[in-house]
Amino acid sequence: MFLGVVAVLLLISSITLILIAGYGLGMNNDPAWVSMHPDEYRNAVLKEKHRSDPILALYRDKSARDDVVAFFSAVVHSEDLARVILKRAEEYDVSPSLAAALSWEESRYNPEAINRNKGSIDRGLFQLNSKSFPNLTDRDFFNPDLNARYGIAHLRWCLDLGGSEVSGLAMYNAGTTRVRADSTPKTTLDYVSRVLAFKDGLDALFTRELGTRWLVAADGGVRALAPRKAQGETHMASVFFPLTTSR
Repeated sequence: MFLGVVAVLLLISSITLILIAGYGLGMNNDPAWVSMHPDEYRNAVLKEKHRSDPILALYRDKSARDDVVAFFSAVVHSEDLARVILKRAEEYDVSPSLAAALSWEESRYNPEAINRNKGSIDRGLFQLNSKSFPNLTDRDFFNPDLNARYGIAHLRWCLDLGGSEVSGLAMYNAGTTRVRADSTPKTTLDYVSRVLAFKDGLDALFTRELGTRWLVAADGGVRALAPRKAQGETHMASVFFPLTTSR
């Protein structure tokens, strides 16, 4: 019994010495961040967090932009609306798939959509509220470009204030006061879930359609991987989403 215990202790000691020696001699394949100084680690994490959105990176690249426009034109069923959403998403550094998902949830991509609330009216592509934007005219609300401009700019503000897509979308829907007071209604939480689920679906579909065509590097650089498909050859050219119109 005693000899057995001694043998176990010797085995544990041997393993410990091997592990210590291994770390001391650099015998490991740990990633670079393991040996970083805390400040370096923090900077690396923040850099990763703020990595450029791959769809935005492709849209900003002249050689890839047409493919991005074609994809979102199929999603939105309108090249004009797709270009408006992409332009404003780029301007305010918002994920195009998030902007497109929000517009779908708000108006089903209908620039003339109206929703009457008690004491206010939501109008247009991003359902701008009449109380939140009192200086806009009826014509402004129903102008797709202006509506996208104010809607995506407001979304950017909410994202920055909230610190995440979940909080930002909740603020867009329920207002900053209710969200910051931890009184977000369940209807808003359901709203956020729908928007993010749609965004995830768009991201997955985009990767499937264009992931074999383009490579986006960590620094936002773009490189073509395959010849561009001829017009009409991509699946997206004829896609019409079988999505319900009920809210």
